[in-house]
Amino acid sequence: MNKLHKKVLFISILLIVNILILISCNSKDIYDEESLYYTTNINHENAKVLLIEDIKNNNDDNLTNEINLYKVIKNVSNFSIYNILITYEEINNNNNISAKSQVFLDLTLNPNESSEISFFNDDKVKKINIVSYEYYTLDKEVKVNLKDNTVDINKSNLNLKDSKEYEVLTTSEIYKVKNSNEIDTYELDIKNTSRKQLGNITVKIGQLDKDGKYIMIDNISSYNILKPSENIKMEIKALDNTKSIELLGYSYDDVKEKANINIDLKLHKASISG
Repeated sequence: MNKLHKKVLFISILLIVNILILISCNSKDIYDEESLYYTTNINHENAKVLLIEDIKNNNDDNLTNEINLYKVIKNVSNFSIYNILITYEEINNNNNISAKSQVFLDLTLNPNESSEISFFNDDKVKKINIVSYEYYTLDKEVKVNLKDNTVDINKSNLNLKDSKEYEVLTTSEIYKVKNSNEIDTYELDIKNTSRKQLGNITVKIGQLDKDGKYIMIDNISSYNILKPSENIKMEIKALDNTKSIELLGYSYDDVKEKANINIDLKLHKASISG
């Protein structure tokens, strides 16, 4: 192969590599090896990441004359979002706005994942209108106003760390211990693999339906001090339409350092306070 052919081949390969890099960087979380952080390429066009849909009322969930109004939100982007805060209006039977409120979803939604949200209202509320929502990515805080069709994008002030060195609890698979016509009972085994005493251990559990949609997020706590190599069991009560259960994350107090460690197993990130 002569020098000209070699040069043409080299340039062609270089162009192909650059094109692939540009394609892969579109909106995804990109890791910057020099500054050691992730950045998400978000603009006004791709910031509207939630697909919002209505679903029918589930009469089985009605409690003391309250009506459950449901919506499903789906992350249709190709990056993960968390700390989702939804602002909504309650519309009464006269089609007037009777109240405005917010609901916080304590859940990380990866691309194409969805979650059900229920709104508890009396029979005077006809429907719910979601008017805006906020969310975080690994480095951005985004506010989407659906009424004004505006988007506000800012750098996140949350300090997240790689969770690898903080994941000091080993856990078993979640297993069923009791069947019931109403509520099934599951358990999760947890072991402290660190050399430290850990307290206030809380596990975040996600329950999913047959379609893989999150229908319940539950935080279950144990307030005992867990010594090194010590085990505990956590009991989980499942809804009757739950088809699978996931461990989404956990938190604990580092007794010696007087710090609370909160780990998101979906993001593989840890936040530390105290």
